[in-house]
This record gives sequence, structure tokens and C-alpha cells, in this order.
Amino acid sequence: MTKREWIQAMLEGRKDIPVPQHWMSFFNSDLARRLSPEPCHYSPMWIYDVPDRFDSSAMGADNLDRLIRFNNHTGRCFSCLGKGANICFGHGGPGEFFCRSIKRDENELVVEYETGVRAKVQFHPHFYHHYDHPVKCREDLQRLELPDPAAPERYAGFTQDAAYLKSKGEYVLGSLNGFFSGLHYFLMEYSETLMNLILEPNLIHELAERLGEWNLTAARKMIEAGADCIALCDDLGTKKSLLMKREHYRTFFQPWHMKLCNAVHDLGGRVHCHSHGAITAILDDLAECGFDFINPFDPEEGHTIEHVMKTYSDRFIVTGGFPASFWNWEADRQNVFLHEMGRLGQRYGRLIFMDSGGVPDDVSPQDFERITRKSRQARGVEDVEGAV
Repeated sequence: MTKREWIQAMLEGRKDIPVPQHWMSFFNSDLARRLSPEPCHYSPMWIYDVPDRFDSSAMGADNLDRLIRFNNHTGRCFSCLGKGANICFGHGGPGEFFCRSIKRDENELVVEYETGVRAKVQFHPHFYHHYDHPVKCREDLQRLELPDPAAPERYAGFTQDAAYLKSKGEYVLGSLNGFFSGLHYFLMEYSETLMNLILEPNLIHELAERLGEWNLTAARKMIEAGADCIALCDDLGTKKSLLMKREHYRTFFQPWHMKLCNAVHDLGGRVHCHSHGAITAILDDLAECGFDFINPFDPEEGHTIEHVMKTYSDRFIVTGGFPASFWNWEADRQNVFLHEMGRLGQRYGRLIFMDSGGVPDDVSPQDFERITRKSRQARGVEDVEGAV
């Protein structure tokens, strides 16, 4: 069974197949390389391993073969397509605004996105910050120019690469801007976005309209270009609560989530939603949208994974269930947790192992290999050909 057949069988409702796994992300490309042998290293591995120009060219067969080997070695069932997209779930490729490097030294990187916003990444100590957002008021929005989401050249390399990955039995994801997170990543500063849900709701509606229509076009183009599934990151909660009232989610963002799912399903594709936080209050709303996968259901954010499995695994594939602190636990505790998660997956079906925060920088290759090996045992895939 190929990974593509494996995921499709889950989507068809089969519960008699082994539990897949996809570790969410890696701290950066240096860590991804430390945890895998050289034949698994492709270019670019990280979304910020970018040149000084916006680049939509194909990755090519050699890099894609390396990407497949990396996923097989590290235990990841999805191939996230786009320059730098694969080690950072939901980010990178033509369905997100491209970025280019404008400053780089040993300890700092600054990139600029197509909207003009910039992101600074400092490595030691780690620091990350978006700034120079282009929209503060309606006049800024009227002046805002976005790239053409339907431009054929935007997807030419993606089309070529998607066909190659699918020919190898890979399940291909194309990343998309979030409808909420896309606003505060690329258009309006984070605190202003939240405040304007209350202070300037008409402006937020207009912003959401601009971004939403852009996203729908990009999603359709990626499915037409060969993606099996659209993945978007739309964090809607903190560890304690929603970032907004439920009514705000329903008013500003749920309609766009529904439109996305309907548009992609009409073309035969699927949609995977990532949303961190204590989002229990809107899980029924998210399920109503029609998402086929939802992650990460971190227990440290108020989720009880068995309750989620009981309640929702017939409505979407539950992806996650691991606490962000998992990687820092003692080995015995990690092993017990992996086997308990494996038991839940075998009992309820339609579960994909996924961690909540990505693999942190201090995980050693030895510990990572041990955890990956124990996960294979817990999920019952040690002797299953093609399983990760």
C-alpha cells in the first residue's frame, strides 16, 4: 500500500488499517539535516532557505526523491509540496504568499513577502517577528496590490512536481494562507487585527474578502495542478481560550472555511485544517465546514484525545493528540504515551499521529530514532510495506 492509497482508504472510512504518522515540523533545516542521513537532504528544506527573488520553479526529481526519503526516514505520511514547505506543515508554495531573502548573516535572517510585510528570524536566542504590515486603514486596503493568484507561471513548477510525487505513490498537500492567520501574517499587524474585529468590523470584512477570494483561487489552482489536499494553518486559540468570541469566528471566518471546503470538494480534493489552541467551543463549527482533517488537539490546550476520537472521528480524520512537551519527557513516559495513542487509533480508527509544536532543536538523532521506532511498534506498522 502506498502512502497515497493509505490516506485515501482512511478518507473512505476504513478503520481496519494501520495508524499513520506525520510529525508536524522541525525547528529549522539544520535540525532536519541532523536527524536524517545525507541522501534525505533536499533543497530547500526550510521555508526560509530562500533566494533573493520570488521563486516558483520546480524542485525537480532529484530533490523530490530526497524529500520522499526524508519523509520515510522521519515517519511522515504527507508530502507537503512547495519550496521549503515540507518540514513546516502548512507553510510554503504558491498558495501562500512567496517570500525572498533580503538580509542574512550567521544569526539573523530577514525575508520579505509579496505583500510587502517582512519577517525577522533570529537564531540564538530564537526570535521571530512579522513587521511592516501594509494595511492599517481602508485607504491602505484600497491601495493594496496582491499578486495574481491565477497566474499560470505561479503553478508551473508545482504541477510538474505534484505529478512526480503522485507517480511515486505520495499523498500531496498544497499549503494555503489561513483566512485569519493570513490577515495578521501578511496584511495587518496581529493586535490590530484582533482589536478591529470589534472596532472596525467592516474593515475586517473587506480584508477577509480580499484575502478570501485570493485563497479560493489559489486553492482551486493547486488542486487543478495535482494536489490531493489543501492544508491551511489558522490558529484560533491560546492554551486557555479562543482568540476571539465564537460569534466572531462564525461571522468573519467560518463562511470562508466553508467556501474553501466546498470549492475543493467540488474538484475532488480534500482540506486539512491546522488550528492550535483551546478551540473546543468551535469544533462543531469546524466540523460543519467540511474539513477532512483537523490537527493538532494538544492535551495541554484542553483536549482529551479519546473524547475527540469518540465524538468526531466519523466526521473528520483526527490528526494529533500529542502535547507540545512530549519531546522533553523521559523515554519511559514517551513509550507509554505512544502505546496508549496506538491503542486509541486501533480502537476508533481515523487517527493520524501528529505532535503539537514540531520537533525542538535539542532532540538528538538517537532519541528521535528511538521515538520513531517505538511509534512504529505502537501503530503496528513495523511489518507493513510502505508504511511510515
